[in-house]
Amino acid sequence: MLQGSLCFSDLLPYQNSNGRNRPEEAIYIPVKTINLKRAQNQAEIWKLQNRQKGGQRELHGKYLKNGDVGGSKWFSLCVLLFLLPVSQAKHIEGEIKTAERWAFLARFCFMSEVGTFHFDVEYPLDYAVEKLLLYYDEDSQWPAIYPSDKTCEQRESVLKRENHQFLNLTQNSMQFECEVIRPPDEEGMYHCKGSRSFRSARERWWFIAVSNCDSTKGLQLKYTLKMTNGEDFWYRHFSADEFYILRTNLCALVIQLGLLFLSLLAAVELKNRQLFHTTYRLFMGSLVTQIIGLFFLNMHYFRYGDNGIGYENSKLLGRIHIACSTVIMTLMLLLMGKGFNITRGRLRQMSAVRLTAFMCIFSITYATLFIIEQNMFDPGEVLYIYESIAGYGLICLRCIGWLMFLYACFFTLKHYPEKASFYYPFFVFYTLWFLSGPVVIIISNHVIDKWVREKVVNGVEHSITILGHSFFLFLTRPSAANKNFPYHVRTTQITAMETTTSGVLGNNALDAFSAHTYAPDINPAALVPKNYHTTPDIFLVSGAVEMRPLNSGRPIVKEDCSFPHHPPGAPPP
Repeated sequence: MLQGSLCFSDLLPYQNSNGRNRPEEAIYIPVKTINLKRAQNQAEIWKLQNRQKGGQRELHGKYLKNGDVGGSKWFSLCVLLFLLPVSQAKHIEGEIKTAERWAFLARFCFMSEVGTFHFDVEYPLDYAVEKLLLYYDEDSQWPAIYPSDKTCEQRESVLKRENHQFLNLTQNSMQFECEVIRPPDEEGMYHCKGSRSFRSARERWWFIAVSNCDSTKGLQLKYTLKMTNGEDFWYRHFSADEFYILRTNLCALVIQLGLLFLSLLAAVELKNRQLFHTTYRLFMGSLVTQIIGLFFLNMHYFRYGDNGIGYENSKLLGRIHIACSTVIMTLMLLLMGKGFNITRGRLRQMSAVRLTAFMCIFSITYATLFIIEQNMFDPGEVLYIYESIAGYGLICLRCIGWLMFLYACFFTLKHYPEKASFYYPFFVFYTLWFLSGPVVIIISNHVIDKWVREKVVNGVEHSITILGHSFFLFLTRPSAANKNFPYHVRTTQITAMETTTSGVLGNNALDAFSAHTYAPDINPAALVPKNYHTTPDIFLVSGAVEMRPLNSGRPIVKEDCSFPHHPPGAPPP
């Protein structure tokens, strides 16, 4: 069997009565014609009524009446459509009516042997003979005809009859049933259903289209397509390029929840020490937003694994939250690169303008990407988001963000070399954070096979995000052993500086904090008696000093010249 060929045992060469083979599309034989008035049993009548007005039609596990819909029913229908849209699912229902003679329907990456394609279609007799066409991802097949200006005949010519890539919607076989429905006072309809399995040397993308090159009226088809890969929950409804995405997302969610717990412990300690700065709050905002996004994504993929449809709006919400998490993390890194909360309490005007402009462009580009994806992406041409122009635009913006980060860290270190213990590991690691995503995506687009691309990029993106959050939590952990801790000015000090007209308080100013090497900038010996010693805290900047009495051999009270105490006004004894 050739690679990418369909494999099913009941398709044999079609023959005339004289034993000669003839082309499949030349066959136009209705196998069974049923008239509603002459139906022989109740089962046939029920089957016909279910296809006509006033009957019931199954929609994603729910039954909807085809009759009039009242106000409350309209509300229920809107809720149903919000939760269970039909686009981009592996269980697809729809209707196509076009003046074109060839149209694309769906795509799926099937595994060899276990991949199965189920179809249930219906179209008027006036549009016969329509065919389902099955293309695979070799350069001589789908890429050669889509997108293009080729005619219907040219698009059919690349298919191979020996691979059984034509499904003529008029013919009967053991796995392929077709019948003509003739309801009273209405035109007849073809109703065909069946299934096909696939055998190939590897996983392949298959693209499903419908055509009738002899038609003068175009195409009209109601269809239900179901594409599966085996019976296991983790694989059944997932295209081969989506395998392991659900498990990857679940692991990422568990790890991010663990990081959130640790960050909350650190936040409580920083709050108590008055070091809970804006940049740390941005980090926590990025972490929480990422977790919300993963929750929505997992909710969609769990449902998707169950019914092949999922909650597409939940998936969209999840991706929007993850995009927001990336934007927040990028903003935090650029602010810290400029020394915000570390070497200064506010940015210079031009720096603030440049940063604001970049973040606006970054956010608008993300929003534009989602709008374009929802309204303009062609699933027959774009296999996943980063294979589009908008996807490459995001990669470029991330590289521009890294250049801004490089510029900011360089000048901050130039003016505050004492902060090197924080900025060197910060700069090196987050340079990799900025650049690893684009590099992996570009490599994936040009090196990694298409049927594994999406799951690889998904895993890499979540890994980069987890490492980014983990390393920041490591750098900012409130521990005396942490020599990389960035903050040395309290939030209360910054607030006090903001209330002054000059922005200066003591030896600190909003535009430039004093040099500090993570130790108190006071002399404890000048503030306490000589018989006391201090245990400095690297997080305490001024005022609060822990004082403990020395263990001496003599009681301290005996050295007090005023002991025993005397009443006020009385001379000492």
